[in-house]
Amino acid sequence: MRLKSIDNFINDLINTFPEIKEEVLDEDYEGLITLQIGCFMRFINNAINANDLVLFKKCMDFIAQNINIVDKRIENSLVISCLGKLKIPKGSQIEGLIPKELESLIDSLEAYYDSM
Repeated sequence: MRLKSIDNFINDLINTFPEIKEEVLDEDYEGLITLQIGCFMRFINNAINANDLVLFKKCMDFIAQNINIVDKRIENSLVISCLGKLKIPKGSQIEGLIPKELESLIDSLEAYYDSM
């Protein structure tokens, strides 16, 4: 199976979340997947802060659908620059909406950072 390219991933991202299209496609971010995914991370954190359960779930589902079908640079950015930087309140409704496969990635990342 051929992995989803950065261009295809970004197109899917901005088609799914047109609210961040302008920022993701900013000329200063072009070709810098980590910064582009950073835009998505801020968008998700805004949903968390607003307790927007529907939007948060949509974001998590988007990541879960893509995490195993994108090239390694995108996967690394999604895990480290996005999931690893979300400010999810422990025991919240938001936390309960994280798909199991992403929850294990987040837990592994937290354990790694805690061990340092």
